[in-house]
Amino acid sequence: MLKPYLLPSNKSFTRVRRQLVEAMIFEGLIQYTVVENNNDKSVLSFYLYGKKHNFRCKGRKTSFDRIHVKEDSIFMELQNQQLIEAPIEALLDEIEIDPQSKETILKELWQTVKFCEWNVTNLKLPFSRRESCFEELESEIIEGHLYHPCFKSRTGFSLDDHERYGPEAKQTFSLIWVAIRRNKMRVSLFEREADFWKRELGQILWERLLEELEIQGGTFEEYVFLPIHPWQFKSIQPFLQEGIHSNEMIILNVVGDHYRATQSIRTLWNKTNPDKAYLKLSMNLVNTSSLRILDSHSVCAAPTISAWLEEIINSDPYLKHDASLVILKEYAGIIYDSEESKAMKLSGHLGAIWRESINKYLEEDEEAVPFTALLMMEKDGFPFITHWIKQYGIKNWLTRLFEVSIVPVWHFLIAHGIALEAHAQNMILLHKNGWPTRIVLRDFHDSIEFTKEFLAKEILPPDFGKLHNMFKDAPENQFYWMASVEDLRELIMDTLFVFHFSELSFLLDEEYQYKEEEFWNQVDQVITSHLNRFPELKNRHEQVQHSRAQIYVESLLTKKLRENKESESFRHTVRNVFAHLSFKKEK
Repeated sequence: MLKPYLLPSNKSFTRVRRQLVEAMIFEGLIQYTVVENNNDKSVLSFYLYGKKHNFRCKGRKTSFDRIHVKEDSIFMELQNQQLIEAPIEALLDEIEIDPQSKETILKELWQTVKFCEWNVTNLKLPFSRRESCFEELESEIIEGHLYHPCFKSRTGFSLDDHERYGPEAKQTFSLIWVAIRRNKMRVSLFEREADFWKRELGQILWERLLEELEIQGGTFEEYVFLPIHPWQFKSIQPFLQEGIHSNEMIILNVVGDHYRATQSIRTLWNKTNPDKAYLKLSMNLVNTSSLRILDSHSVCAAPTISAWLEEIINSDPYLKHDASLVILKEYAGIIYDSEESKAMKLSGHLGAIWRESINKYLEEDEEAVPFTALLMMEKDGFPFITHWIKQYGIKNWLTRLFEVSIVPVWHFLIAHGIALEAHAQNMILLHKNGWPTRIVLRDFHDSIEFTKEFLAKEILPPDFGKLHNMFKDAPENQFYWMASVEDLRELIMDTLFVFHFSELSFLLDEEYQYKEEEFWNQVDQVITSHLNRFPELKNRHEQVQHSRAQIYVESLLTKKLRENKESESFRHTVRNVFAHLSFKKEK
């Protein structure tokens, strides 16, 4: 007998279900066959074969075997051959996961639907976001991850929390300031701590914190200041109360600057003074695949990694002058790291990273736009980038976009041996009247990789063992140093191409009939032109083997479903677009 599945008929539900089906097919979580349609060969019929039910839908296979399904085409077959709309629960029934994991993922999927519906009902987005400034776009790009089905799960958030602390509602809030015993803290700075606070907070707030600390019986020599996200403050109240009772923590009755959430939720921009630092704070919630806390070792490494990358850029004339590559440096990190926090499984729940503001780098007439915006459609029925494409021509504009965004990331890999996690949320495009000028990269504390053998000879990696004891004698593939160049290729191609630029190639094919093959041919030409300019890099480029027939990509949904099985390798192979292009060139 068919279960009484819930089937709300709204766009939020159909989108979540679509992305679930796309991920299931892409990651091989369900068996399927594909049949071409006689009338329209660009639209395929997918037949999915589960253990309990069969399903069918229509869509396309695109670059790197990515699947794009039509939202209104997903049906489940009943025993009498009747078709009904496919319920999310029935789809999950076909995946081999334990009951607890299934319950967890189901809650996150429905939470995503709920928050999306709240956005539709309560937000008044502009008819076109094209004129919005960078900070407002961080709130107005409400679509979330275009692949992961749990793109707005935000576990632990109520609807009130979603409105108060999500980026979409554009609410401002102040942070909770605490002082924690210095012997329980790790502080990573390149300057005197007092000088850091005076510059960061301003003299008035700095003096208020010191005064409040003194009133409550503490001194700066004994305690370290730390800002806490107000939601996190509420989330871990029992632990905080225990710290207060033991005099390990002091809650400071001080109100500082006001902040607003960015797309990443836990990274905040300073509404009081937008030129001041972004703050990345620990939050005990899960969104997409990750628990949004901060690891102690990555907080401690953040300033050193940023300084290392900046040093490499300054030593490379192409990156420094031609590409004018910008990185938003993470220049300070502070985190609570004690035996008590580990015992209570709260390691990483109280920490902060300070990151430079984009406003520090904007030139005259230059504007910033989150790269995620380039992948979006507006309410007027046209892509966000439509005016730029009409003004400059799609081919010219794309070539320039690839030159300023893809080539610097690729150059960093083949010239210096460092892979940067350049997914859409980590990239910011700088432009003048829509013409791409430079790229800005961010979020390095846990998202760079290198192999000691592939690092350029003149580059010495930081002594990570001195930054945190967890780095000492750590094996390969655990932190930043990988076992092989293949690992670096996987990170770059995964984040930059498979889950990032493939979305743009699909959008342009759908909206402008600009063939994906032509798109990727342009990418290949731009990389080839760069190699012709720097022929000394060709050998290192070949070592990366970016045109292999099959490449590994991360199985994002599978990893989430089976995250308790640490021994598993959460990746699968896909057909490589660049292998097809290389084959054609050889012909």
